[in-house]
Amino acid sequence: MENASKALIMAGSVLIALMIIGALLLMFNSISNYQQTDTESARQAQVVQFNNGYSTYNRKNVRGSDLYSLLNKAIDYNRRESSAGTGWSDQGQSLQYEPMTIKFSITPADFRIDSTNRLFTGSGNYEISGNTNTFENSIKAKIDNLENEYGQESLVSLSSNITRIFPDTEEVDTVEQFNKISKRVTVSSWDEIKPGSQIRNDVYTYYEYIQFKRAYFDCESVEYNQETGRIVEMVFKFTGKFN
Repeated sequence: MENASKALIMAGSVLIALMIIGALLLMFNSISNYQQTDTESARQAQVVQFNNGYSTYNRKNVRGSDLYSLLNKAIDYNRRESSAGTGWSDQGQSLQYEPMTIKFSITPADFRIDSTNRLFTGSGNYEISGNTNTFENSIKAKIDNLENEYGQESLVSLSSNITRIFPDTEEVDTVEQFNKISKRVTVSSWDEIKPGSQIRNDVYTYYEYIQFKRAYFDCESVEYNQETGRIVEMVFKFTGKFN
């Protein structure tokens, strides 16, 4: 009888132990599922936050100045967080997200003042990806040099008054008009600003840059990474309109 009692006690102890272990396993699984759910929710929130930063450009009539900012934004992201990165972000480059690609097209002839393109001399089709803003690099040196020589404010004024200060043939007040508008660089004769002159070519070059900033683009398509849900490509096309 005593042995039977001991056996029952042992069996009961084993049963209680199994119940405790089962409860612990159930609690562990619940915690694990909760953590997974919490992690997934946090990941989805990050995706939404990330996409919101680019979705604002997913529309018609995006100005060229905004598109220019988008290019730098995408390249900065690629450098810090994508598999094309060259540095470490707060989240860590180990995340290795797919790089962002921005494509856009223009009609170069629409951006020039005469029959020659001086800034946009290529096909007008651009693809910006990886960790280098190839579009900015293709024009930055020219624009920086012009702004250093003439001053940004002067170049904007000169570009806005091209037809007044650069007639095809010399007029009585041509030189006076140029000097009145130009803040830093002044001229003493028509030869310095006549067709084919360096000054005229410089202002015509900057004019194309101003036109790009004024141009309107439509976002034609957006692509998402199937695994991460993040936007990875946006395609824009020049509408033919300027503001």
